[in-house]
Amino acid sequence: MSKLFPVWILVCVLLCLSSSAAFKSQLLPAARSGTLLSASRLHPQDSKVLVVGLGALPLLTMKTAFFAGYKEVLYILPEVQHAKCAKLMFGDDYQMATDGDGYLVTPETSSEGFGANSCGGRLKFLDGSNSEDVASVEGCDGMIFCGDEPSPPVPWSVAEYLLDACGPSLKQVALNSKTFNEEGYGFVVKAARKTANKNIWDQDGKEVAALKDFEGKVKGKGVEGGFDVTVTRSGTLKGGGWGSTDPLADDVPSVGPEAYGLSDGFYEAVKRDIVNFNLLFDCETSDCYVMRGDVGRGGGNAQIVKANSVKEEAGDTGRKGAAGALVYALACEAAQGEFTVRSKAGERGPRGVAEWEKKFADGSSDGYGEA
Repeated sequence: MSKLFPVWILVCVLLCLSSSAAFKSQLLPAARSGTLLSASRLHPQDSKVLVVGLGALPLLTMKTAFFAGYKEVLYILPEVQHAKCAKLMFGDDYQMATDGDGYLVTPETSSEGFGANSCGGRLKFLDGSNSEDVASVEGCDGMIFCGDEPSPPVPWSVAEYLLDACGPSLKQVALNSKTFNEEGYGFVVKAARKTANKNIWDQDGKEVAALKDFEGKVKGKGVEGGFDVTVTRSGTLKGGGWGSTDPLADDVPSVGPEAYGLSDGFYEAVKRDIVNFNLLFDCETSDCYVMRGDVGRGGGNAQIVKANSVKEEAGDTGRKGAAGALVYALACEAAQGEFTVRSKAGERGPRGVAEWEKKFADGSSDGYGEA
C-alpha cells in the first residue's frame, strides 16, 4: 500500500489539474485482410480494456468500446468528474448509479434497457487516488491512450506505471497521436489556429516533439513487454456527439446501439457561437477514411476559411472516427502498424469488427481521391 501511495497521489493531482482545463476548453509489416482474429488480437466479449486520457475523445472511446461489446471498459479520472462524464455519455436525464461491484448501471443494463440490443459489457470509472481502484487495472488485455489536447494524454511516468500494472495479460495497446506529415501545413495553418479555431492541429514544434517522445516510449515498452502497439493519427478533432438525442429526427433511439456519440450536452460544452459547427459536422461528416501510414495533410492556404467547416476537409478528423479506430485497432487483424484517420462525408461511420476490418485492410487509399 505504501509503495502505491506516492505514485497515485501524483496521478490524482495530475488528472485533476489537467481534466478541469480539458473539459472547460473542449467538453476523446503489411496487414492481412479478413475478419478472423489472430491469437494476439482481442476478442471484445472476452476482453478487459483500460482507457487513459483526458477530454471528450477518451470519454467517447469508452462509450464506443462499450457498444463494441468489450467485457469490461475502465476509465481513470478524478472522482469529482464521474457524474458529469456519465451525463455526457448518456444524457442529462441519466442519474449515475453503480452496482455492488462499482460498475455503472447504464440505460442498456437497467430494467428499462433495450433487451436484446443490450451490449452486455460493463463500464467502470476509476478514481486515481483510490488504491483499490488502481489495483483493478491488473489483468487488462488492452489499453487505449488518447486525449483532446495536442499533447501526451498523461505524463509518461503515469503511462509507464499503468502499463506495468496491467501485468502480463496486456496484449494490445492503441495510441492516438497526431499527423506529422508536413504536407498542407505551414504559416496559414498556424495563423488559423490563432485567429479562427484554437483547436486546429498546426504541427507546433514543441507539441510534435512531446508527442513523438511519448509515442516512442510506448512502442519501446511494447517491445520490452511483448504487446503490440497500433498508432492512429488524427488532425483537427471535430464533432463527437449526438448520442442521447437526435436533434433532427424523432425516430432514432435516445440510447442503444444506434446512439453512437456523446450526449447532446457535449454540444453545449463546446459551443462557442450561435452556430454549433460540431453538431452540424456530426450531421454531415460522421464517416471516416482510414489510411495506412502517416499520410495526413493539413488544410493549406484554405485553412482559415475552413477552420470551422462542417464538410469533409483535409486536416480534419471526426471524434467518432478517431474513437472507433482506437477501439477496433485492438481487435482487427488488419490493424497492425500506424494509420491516419480523416473525416469523410456520411451520416454514419463503420460499426463492428467486420466493417472496421475492411477499413483497416483497405488502408492503401489515401483518402484524397487517390489509391
